[in-house]
Amino acid sequence: MLKIITIITKFILVALTALLFASCNHSINLKSIKGSGTVTTEKRAVDGEFKSVEVSNAIDLVIEQSDKTEVIVEADDNLQQSISTKVENGVLVIGCDYNSFVNIESKKVTVRMPVIEELSASSASSVSSINTLKGENINLRASSASSMNLNIKSDYISSKSSSGSTITISGLALNLKATASSGSEINAADLLVNDVEAKSSSGASIRLHPIVSLNARASSGSSISYNTIPKSIEKRSSSGGSISHN
Repeated sequence: MLKIITIITKFILVALTALLFASCNHSINLKSIKGSGTVTTEKRAVDGEFKSVEVSNAIDLVIEQSDKTEVIVEADDNLQQSISTKVENGVLVIGCDYNSFVNIESKKVTVRMPVIEELSASSASSVSSINTLKGENINLRASSASSMNLNIKSDYISSKSSSGSTITISGLALNLKATASSGSEINAADLLVNDVEAKSSSGASIRLHPIVSLNARASSGSSISYNTIPKSIEKRSSSGGSISHN
């Protein structure tokens, strides 16, 4: 019965998120572009240092940890100059003048950077990694139907998803804090972690691989599942939330 409630709740929330996007797009006068079919590559000059990246407006971000810093935009030639890349307060902000795309061949931005502290995605954008991202503390934020697929090796990872977004993490970590809400998902089943703190709500789901300890809270039709049994478990569920081993 709880599983049925969870599925129904998640379906309703995802549907509401889709309707909200449709309503917002209508209210802000959806700005659309049709791709030319001719892809150009441009290496962007970047003024200032950055350790974090924010991406939005359905742009596809590819992250590579490297000794050098580079920002390369691959996009249809009539879209190229509409993709913005600028540093603001130590954050590389990537955006676009358009929010709807028709027959676009490419809207990819590749970022090479030595130190990674935070990655943030919103508005149906995507983030993926070429190699394993390493650091002491790495923060991940996904919202508004965006997605992340990353391989990470870090002492501490903080991940937060909302509004139908998805974060998929593999690799190794000493500590993970995972927070998912509003029909979103955090899939860390392939992330081997010593200690995990997880909180899900409003039809969201979290999948985990805890080794030493798990502190889990699930509410409002959400779910938390773990594929290994850690040495210590503390769990609390309410309002149709579920926490289970699978």
